[in-house]
Amino acid sequence: MINRTKITAIAACAALTAALLTGCGSSSSAAPSSLSTASASLPASSTAEAENGTDAAGALDGAFNTLLDANPISNQFEIAAMNIEYDFNLPAENVVSFKGVKSNDNGDAGLVLVLETAPGKAEDVVAALESYKQDQVAFYGHYAEFAQAQSNVENAIVSSKGDRVVMVIASNECTADLSGAVDSALNS
Repeated sequence: MINRTKITAIAACAALTAALLTGCGSSSSAAPSSLSTASASLPASSTAEAENGTDAAGALDGAFNTLLDANPISNQFEIAAMNIEYDFNLPAENVVSFKGVKSNDNGDAGLVLVLETAPGKAEDVVAALESYKQDQVAFYGHYAEFAQAQSNVENAIVSSKGDRVVMVIASNECTADLSGAVDSALNS
């Protein structure tokens, strides 16, 4: 009786494990459901990529590369549509495309983000990014060992031209003049 119970329990465990693992797999071409809202609001030409760089035509590459050259980001974490919506508090309908990375190192707030906004939404996006900046200043303010990162966030640049918005937070290793890089990125 005990052996039969053990065998039944092991079989049930194996069946549940197989069912869970089956749900974990996904095709690389399928976008996570959290990204579908962001890409649904993108123009048809931009929906080819739902991840970082929803910019299918590569229109943001020049600006992004200009900023990244001036501000090298260590241990890069690619910003995804989910981050745009939840971390930066930007509604999907306000962002046509974006490209960005941030540092995944503790104590390094480095960030490079370029966004193409929906027509007339640049001011709203700038306001949301300024709010994100203040939240990050408060976060880093809780940790004395992250004083450099807090200073970098306090000096972050959020700027726009037309429907293009950029946000740059210097990495701890950045030595370049980011104002010049931002000007170049907005004019590219």
